[in-house]
Amino acid sequence: MDLLLLFPPLTEATLFPYLSLPYLAGHVRRSGYSAHQVDLSIELVHRLLDGPALTQVADALDEAADLPAWYRAAVADAALQHLGEVRDFVLTKDPAPRLGPVRAVRMARQAAQLLLRDSALSHVWDDFDSLDRSVLRLSESPVGSLDFATRNLHVLLTEALDESAPRAVGISVAFFSQLAPALLIARWIRLRHPGLPICLGGQQVMLRHDELAAMPSVRAAVDALCVTAGEEPLERWLSHVTGKTPRSEVPGMRWLSPEGGATAPTRQPTLRFKDVGAPDYGGLKVHSYLNDTVVLSMVSCVGCYWGRCIFCSYGNRSLGRGYQQASPRQLADAIRHIVESTGIDFVTVVDENTNLRLLARAMRLVRESGLRVRFNTRNRLEPILLDPAFCKELAELGCEGMAVGYEGVTQRLLDKLDKGVDAADFQAILDNLAAADIRVNLSVMGGLLDETEEEAEESLRFLERNREKFAVDAFELMVVEPETLLLADPQRYGVVLDSDMSFADNRELNYLGGRVGRRHAVVGGPERPEMLQRLKSGMRRISAAAGGPTGAGGPPGAVGAPAKHSALRPHPWIRSAPERFDLRGPGGGASSLLADPVREQVYSLPKGHVTRSAAPGGPLIATSAHGRSLLGRLAAADVGALCDVPPPAMRPTR
Repeated sequence: MDLLLLFPPLTEATLFPYLSLPYLAGHVRRSGYSAHQVDLSIELVHRLLDGPALTQVADALDEAADLPAWYRAAVADAALQHLGEVRDFVLTKDPAPRLGPVRAVRMARQAAQLLLRDSALSHVWDDFDSLDRSVLRLSESPVGSLDFATRNLHVLLTEALDESAPRAVGISVAFFSQLAPALLIARWIRLRHPGLPICLGGQQVMLRHDELAAMPSVRAAVDALCVTAGEEPLERWLSHVTGKTPRSEVPGMRWLSPEGGATAPTRQPTLRFKDVGAPDYGGLKVHSYLNDTVVLSMVSCVGCYWGRCIFCSYGNRSLGRGYQQASPRQLADAIRHIVESTGIDFVTVVDENTNLRLLARAMRLVRESGLRVRFNTRNRLEPILLDPAFCKELAELGCEGMAVGYEGVTQRLLDKLDKGVDAADFQAILDNLAAADIRVNLSVMGGLLDETEEEAEESLRFLERNREKFAVDAFELMVVEPETLLLADPQRYGVVLDSDMSFADNRELNYLGGRVGRRHAVVGGPERPEMLQRLKSGMRRISAAAGGPTGAGGPPGAVGAPAKHSALRPHPWIRSAPERFDLRGPGGGASSLLADPVREQVYSLPKGHVTRSAAPGGPLIATSAHGRSLLGRLAAADVGALCDVPPPAMRPTR
């Protein structure tokens, strides 16, 4: 094989294949080279759905010393009980008759995270120096001494190398959480195949190639850092590796040497997006991702046509390097290619900011060709969405959802962030999308420069009023990322950067820290602890406004079912905590705890109103009107099914 392309763990990009590999593989294959692509992130999840490893965790169910340890054991125990069904659905999308698709995916995710909890792969870093030292140490450690997840990654890498026998290896690093695992993979390859050329590319390399080029773990294992879009550089690099092209003609590559030298790219790529073909998913296990439906993705552009949001490292690069988008025909042809080559007719357009007019024109062409395709988009709350007819047309063309960033409704701040939207439009847009039955998923950003408490409250109240019109993908605080306008001129926005080069991230809120940048303070604004507390408080209020379940210490908040039912039979994956973990209220009343490993919830049930069975899976019985209301709320939260009171011989004891 000419090229082995790897997408390393760990990421939350497990709903469908991340696009970097399919676009790179497609381009080099069309250029006459062979390529083998492996998503090690999802492959590792599959290996972590492991019965013996989960059994070790579940064995602590009865002896757990505290509630968190017991909860982890309960997750493992529930996953073991349904492991065959979970694995079958995740790997092959076989029906999940007991769990159903959504629960099967959630349980798979929880089980995998359980076995990553103490792994070196899931460490959150404070600086490049500690990351570098850890990579060097891990790469030199005996494989047998590594944790379960890291050992499995080594096995997966070995299998990929043996299967492909590549002439060169490219590793795509899209998310910061992949950086240490990617460097570890590069070191392992170098130790196993000393002469095999290795290149690192992707968003994180574009943002941080200066820091990476200075790290011993990188210089000792990596031949080149691709600091631009990778299609043309990889194609020309393969031409160089096969002896057809001098290295000086390879664009976009920063060449490294173990001694510390680094040669800047001699020229930039000239390939335009209009000349890049459709993504090629050949070789990827497209049906085996953590999603209840099978979805593939594509892009309609390179960069962002707005590009001016001061916190966006991806969009800001468009200002200096130009924005490129497909023609409607090119986009329609790419969609048809994806559907015809894979049989999958659900596409997510993962642009930073989709041109909705362009996409609508392309989808009309797709529809005219006889294909019916469902799709999701990523975009701002654009003015065109003020037109109800356009929203309705998008839905008729197959649009089911939009991922949208939400930075509040304070126009002063939106203008300061140069967001390019009008907060006065938001209500009408949400109403139009709801009327068209297009689902909105918000990523809510807090910590916005000098936002006042009153402004934050106004933005939160807007979300509470519209809670049934959106779901929430993530909450995060603004981070000063590399190559942003905010980092380039912090004083302009009232920001002071910390002289300490330690990382700033969202480890309290996001998976493995989320975005990573420089620590900062805001002149006249709140400090980070206050901003974090505001955002966490907002998260709780939004959850309550949704009528969803809450955690231990409070009753479920879902709307109660009719109070005539006095019993509830929990689903088989629900677990009752031992009495030693019962909560004691101010008046001395005790509450038992009920855990739902699928929804990651723990419910508190007052013993004076609800009794439970000592036997696993036994019914819960209400002993008061309040107890019946609580059982109704549990049923609405999908904890179990309401039923009639069992006969006396079956009734549980406290």
